[in-house]
Amino acid sequence: MEAAARFEIHYVQDAVRAPAPPPDALQPGMLARVLDEIDHGLLLLDLTGRILHANFPARRELSIGDALRNVDGLLCANHAASQPKIRQALKDAERDCRSIVEIDHPDHALSLAFIPLAALHGAATIDTVLVMCSRRPGCESLTMQMFARSKHLTRAEQNVLARLCAGHGAEEIACLEGIRMSTVRTHIKNVRQKTGSSSIREVVYRVSRMPQIVSALRMVGEG
Repeated sequence: MEAAARFEIHYVQDAVRAPAPPPDALQPGMLARVLDEIDHGLLLLDLTGRILHANFPARRELSIGDALRNVDGLLCANHAASQPKIRQALKDAERDCRSIVEIDHPDHALSLAFIPLAALHGAATIDTVLVMCSRRPGCESLTMQMFARSKHLTRAEQNVLARLCAGHGAEEIACLEGIRMSTVRTHIKNVRQKTGSSSIREVVYRVSRMPQIVSALRMVGEG
């Protein structure tokens, strides 16, 4: 009986000492910071296409404006021919249907996934839509730099690996980098050895599976 009483006292004391959960007011700000670190543009829209929230990559996409634009708070395609695709995707989302929309552009085509979200878990009514943007290609991602640093790759080796990850062959890399084929082969061999991989294909596969981290370098004026 005494042991049970002591246990109850300690339990109550531990409960009192337990830290209080953070106020709900802090959660939206923390969630926004988390979303900013995801290297896919994420937009939350209402069913009219009004932008309720955009993470950093999405804001960057809208600022570049070659595929998407923010027009008076509404998500719009930069070219009028693609706008009906967005309107149709929103109509589909209202019926709880997911869809993929491809926005054509000569330099950078963009794919958008429209995902309907109910107001409450299990609710039948859709009131918001999550739009996920495809990633922009680029060999200077922070993930690649961090991986290269951890494996002690030289800058030249990192450049060759980035080209390989972008789908270029050895001959293309030699032309793009302005180096000899023998130099490309040497860099590939060094990358394979430094990463402890049996083949360069394995290295590329490992890099493709890594979390894509948004670069710490923000656009001027992003704040």
